[in-house]
Amino acid sequence: MKVSSRILDGVMIVSVLGRVLLPRTDVVAAWIQTEIGDRWDGPVLLDFAHVTYINSAGLREVLLLARRIAEHGGRFALCGLSAEVERVFSVVGFDRILDIHGSADEAVAALLGSPVPGD
Repeated sequence: MKVSSRILDGVMIVSVLGRVLLPRTDVVAAWIQTEIGDRWDGPVLLDFAHVTYINSAGLREVLLLARRIAEHGGRFALCGLSAEVERVFSVVGFDRILDIHGSADEAVAALLGSPVPGD
């Protein structure tokens, strides 16, 4: 699993590649501490367009990230979930408590409170 980030229009976009499971969730946890820590209070988009699998440890890291961002007054969204990953999020109820979008453009627009380009 690889994690990278960039900032677009004030939104930190975190791209994850591969399978999100133990022991690899340590990569996400380390990234959260290094990149966000206690200092980032802007919106964060977790781009899962290249995630092929997630287990309960990975789900826990997503929830911890969302919680940490909310505690610092930021907004959080996910995008690009494959059908299988989306099904996992639905089964555990994360689709009801997290802001999930089909594409990065949709998610960035929602996080910034602006219309999606082309709508």
